Amino acid sequence: MQKRVYFNIKKGETSVYTRINKSMKKIRNSKDKNTIFDYFNIAIIFVLSVICLYPCYLVLITSLNEPVDSLRGGLYFFIRKFTFDNYVFFFRDPVMLRAFTISVSRTVIGAVSSVFFTACFAYGVSKKYLIGRKYILAFMLITMYVSGGLIPIFILIKNVGLYKNFLVYIIPLLFGSYNAIIMMTFFKGLPSELDESAKIDGANDLRIFISIVLPMSKALLATIMLFNAVWQWNSWFDTMIFGGKKLMTLQYKLVQIIRDVDAAKKLALQNDAFNKVMGYEPSLEAVKATAMAVTIIPILMVYPFLQKYFVKGVMIGSLKG
Repeated sequence: MQKRVYFNIKKGETSVYTRINKSMKKIRNSKDKNTIFDYFNIAIIFVLSVICLYPCYLVLITSLNEPVDSLRGGLYFFIRKFTFDNYVFFFRDPVMLRAFTISVSRTVIGAVSSVFFTACFAYGVSKKYLIGRKYILAFMLITMYVSGGLIPIFILIKNVGLYKNFLVYIIPLLFGSYNAIIMMTFFKGLPSELDESAKIDGANDLRIFISIVLPMSKALLATIMLFNAVWQWNSWFDTMIFGGKKLMTLQYKLVQIIRDVDAAKKLALQNDAFNKVMGYEPSLEAVKATAMAVTIIPILMVYPFLQKYFVKGVMIGSLKG
């Protein structure tokens, strides 16, 4: 026999369901109210944001201020004498313009190709019927913890013909184990019915991957692409080891300018004709600030377009399906 449960409600009392609803409303209202701890967190985040952003702002206003006026000091919050001459002076150097072009090219090509290649690998490994899947995963995990070292990598790069070749920025970075694990976790969580229905309609695995899986993975792919783009844009060590002068990137040139005063003076002498015509007097601090601003601004412009995918993409690949 089924047991019946009765609620005894006294006079003046409301029903059980009404009391539950009231208690739930109180809980929701308490969550909506900001506590002292919330305000404390907001204050801490604001202070940390200012600490992180102010150096970038200081570099920007220094690069947009006249070099001689900047030497006076006291340039903390506002531009005293606005000018674009620093940027015109910077990009008149053909080496700088070539370095900027190489940096943009390696960032765009490297980020897109790496995401596509890693996604292809992750989608294949996510299928349990793949032959040799366990061994492939084992080799992938080994590369996360074991490296041959700089000298074996240099010998390998030179023997395969990538030394002082633009593809040295692309091919060695086509695959990332960490990104592959995130993508593989996401692909495992996709409904298997999608593959089955597509195969019934005659689609093969490649068609399923391009037409169904990739469009459903926009948030994840955009996030991984952002990570790869930032890595490619900021990378300079591989230029020093494998690139040479012909493949010098903007970041490596910036390192030279900051580290070597003679490099900044050489840049000023190469543009001496421009200085005489324009009445421009370069300074070491102005050259450094302009170089840093040129390396910071382009990658910052990418973030607003990918921000909406960022949080969703990070969470979507971290949950087990």
